[in-house]
Amino acid sequence: MSRTIVDLSPLEEREPLRVAMIGAGKMARFHGDTLRAIRGVILCGISSRSESSGARLTKELGFERAYTDYERMLDELCPAAVFVAVSHSSSYAAARAVVSRGIPCMLEKPVAYSAAEVGELAQLAGRTGALVVVGVNRRYYSVIQQALLAVIQHGPVSGLLVEAHEPILSYRSRRQFEGWLYDQWLMANSIHAIDLLRMVGGEVERVSGFGLSDSEPFGDHFSVSTRHTGDILGSFVAHWNSGGGMSMKIFGTGVIAELVSLESGFISYASGRRIKIQPDEVDRRFKPGLFAQNVAFLRCVCDGSTPAYPASDLADNCRTMELIEQIRQTVSNSR
Repeated sequence: MSRTIVDLSPLEEREPLRVAMIGAGKMARFHGDTLRAIRGVILCGISSRSESSGARLTKELGFERAYTDYERMLDELCPAAVFVAVSHSSSYAAARAVVSRGIPCMLEKPVAYSAAEVGELAQLAGRTGALVVVGVNRRYYSVIQQALLAVIQHGPVSGLLVEAHEPILSYRSRRQFEGWLYDQWLMANSIHAIDLLRMVGGEVERVSGFGLSDSEPFGDHFSVSTRHTGDILGSFVAHWNSGGGMSMKIFGTGVIAELVSLESGFISYASGRRIKIQPDEVDRRFKPGLFAQNVAFLRCVCDGSTPAYPASDLADNCRTMELIEQIRQTVSNSR
């Protein structure tokens, strides 16, 4: 496969798309890898609190300039689009700085740690006109899209089961992040699984369930049922520290799609036929879902369009955050 796999080269009367990055960690590198493979994109600047990290990615990915102050970078470079992939504690402030300037941006999840804060950013984007997409890249996994298509080809989705078994004690023992982040792990990481409930099943009308806690403030054993518009039933099950990771089943008429670790799986039919599904070539080359997500975002930047399904904007992400808060409240009330 050639390095350039998508061409977003501008028309003759339009300037190349100048893209900046805030953050220089692992996710910033993943995003940078996808951006380098898109013709018509210029990596104009990167900002990191760590001068050495910014300099390293500048050299590795070919950014034109490196900064330690992202507000200065935004004001000096006036980029056409910005990718925000900062540390968890800095995400809301960095997002607000970009959105307040009306600059189109891709915000890595979690944007904030409450639905109220995400809602405030959505209102700000409405005032400034900023095009904003939240980076829940599992929506773009090629295997998930294949699985969903296989089910709806035989009729509507009738139900889904999403599992997210997180090794939270192992995570805590590594001390990679501050303790407060692990307290918010449903929003920090399990958001990917819970967001899929809405992406596949649609809007949630009712939440019920049970939960227990061995040590976590918001629970570490979850058995939650959701009722969605269109009479779709969903389940979110998570037994932290049991092993297993994230997985999903989508139920339809005479067909079940089963995704193991969300990155591979099978389509099983009532006839007994079983088909293996695998990631496409792009998802094998890049972090799954990231390239398709970023191309969709940049195309909207180029033509001024509104992000379409399966994209998640701030209003949509706010509803996922509200669902997480409902799950936490439901679990708390069941103890």
